[in-house]
Amino acid sequence: MLCASVLGACAAARGPEATRPHANEPAYPIILSASTERRELATAAWQALVQQQNAQAAPTPELQPVTATISALPQSVTLPLPKVEIASNAATTKDEAVRESLRRFLTTAAPLLGVAAKDLSLIEIRDEGATKLARYQQNPFAHPLRGNYGMIELRVTPDNRISALSSTALPDTEQLARALAAQAPKLTAQDAETRLAGRALTYQSAGNAISYTVAPGDQIKARELVVYPLPRANDPNTLELHLAWELAVARTGPTVLAYVDAVTGDIIAAEQQAAVPTQPK
Repeated sequence: MLCASVLGACAAARGPEATRPHANEPAYPIILSASTERRELATAAWQALVQQQNAQAAPTPELQPVTATISALPQSVTLPLPKVEIASNAATTKDEAVRESLRRFLTTAAPLLGVAAKDLSLIEIRDEGATKLARYQQNPFAHPLRGNYGMIELRVTPDNRISALSSTALPDTEQLARALAAQAPKLTAQDAETRLAGRALTYQSAGNAISYTVAPGDQIKARELVVYPLPRANDPNTLELHLAWELAVARTGPTVLAYVDAVTGDIIAAEQQAAVPTQPK
């Protein structure tokens, strides 16, 4: 009893060790590795898509290195959109037909895109010369994806053919979602704001690396928790998924977004805030 009392007193004197990793804690960050099987499935999905659309034999498209989702269509290859019958007297029938055609195509091409159609939201559709550009965002997790992942872009020609197609969607999201749900943030939003003060940030702007140190007069505001995938250093076959706080740094000039790991407290990325996309009507 005396020994137990002494040991208990010593433990109380040391205080809690919340920041020390324990053997039973889940592995972090969450890892997504390249897979030969995933690439083979993507290739088979492409062949099935081409055959289903009665298109001529086409070479296998370029695939993303880890996710094995389509990076670009083969040169000179276009894909027809499904035909949609619409009422000729509706003022917005043409745009509605394009969106419905895209929805049907995305459902058919889901295995190649690495995403379930139910997890996609149309965030932008706009005219670019004679073509239309449509952008979709994948939303498979409790928190939004960042780092230019989860994006699907399609370019549609006037004769309703897809002339460009790319996907940075993440596959195997059910398994990844379970792993992310097991991670509890160790930093509050206020912790992340405090950690960013006075720190140097590096981000890309117009192809140039820009360095900026957060000044005392800058306003730092935590927006939300996000999932930020990062390619592992010196390993092109691995993505690390981080749970991070997205913080806006309001300063003279464009706002900078910084990402602070909500588990480790590390600053993992920074980028210049992009313009708000045109919302679909």
